[in-house]
Amino acid sequence: MDYLTLRIPADTDQQMTSTTWTGEPPFQGSNGMYEQINCNLCDVVPALYYDAKNKHELEGELYVDDEGLLKNRPRNWRATQLRFWYFSKKGLTGPELRDYCNIAGDAVFMIKATDANIKMMEAILDS
Repeated sequence: MDYLTLRIPADTDQQMTSTTWTGEPPFQGSNGMYEQINCNLCDVVPALYYDAKNKHELEGELYVDDEGLLKNRPRNWRATQLRFWYFSKKGLTGPELRDYCNIAGDAVFMIKATDANIKMMEAILDS
């Protein structure tokens, strides 16, 4: 199975970039997840991209810096939104939800690289 990843920098002035992988992306190595999100300890959490207007919905995994909050990394608004959409879709709501979804530092969103998912990802990057 091939996978498509979207690197989401915490700095919103930096563009998101996509990469296609044969098999799951490695954690180690020069282009592994640790390198992609600039961390030593990585966590993988469920996430969802949702666009009601264009009827885009991509459920995948989000690779995040497990120590991002401890290291005082900047808040990643885009990755935080992916977590928020995921929990909202699962029916989990409440006043603390935004804080619970908070992602600090760079992140990588990973989905299966089907033709439909690649087309939606291209639309996301073009917007």
